[in-house]
Amino acid sequence: MDVSHIGVRVRDLDASLKFYTALGFTEVKRLTVPDQMAEGLLGLAPPIGFEAVYLRNGGVVLQLLTFSGYPAPDEPERGLVQAGLTHLSIAVADLAAARDAVTSAGGAVVADPGGGFACMVRDPDGQLIELVNEKVRPVT
Repeated sequence: MDVSHIGVRVRDLDASLKFYTALGFTEVKRLTVPDQMAEGLLGLAPPIGFEAVYLRNGGVVLQLLTFSGYPAPDEPERGLVQAGLTHLSIAVADLAAARDAVTSAGGAVVADPGGGFACMVRDPDGQLIELVNEKVRPVT
């Protein structure tokens, strides 16, 4: 078995694409899933409007997905203390440049302890992302 992709629900595909492109991801595919297929997969009633953009960064494929028929509700921001997937970690060569890219692309820095090792940011939809200096990432 192998991991296919990591899916992230977004409100605005273009805004999220701009954000993740600024962090080194490249668009590799766009997909519109017909309502009949999406209905069976998701258990939602049409119209669903399932659209996805697949991005690649090294060996990681990130799927940005949206359902125009089911706008994403406002929810509290997820943090590291809740159960489940907490964050995506991206190794960067230049932490200061990555922080600047995040803010220029619609994200926000939420924690930066200094020292150039790592910081926490949020994408335009609030997804928590760790930027870690590639020299100190825990697994290579």
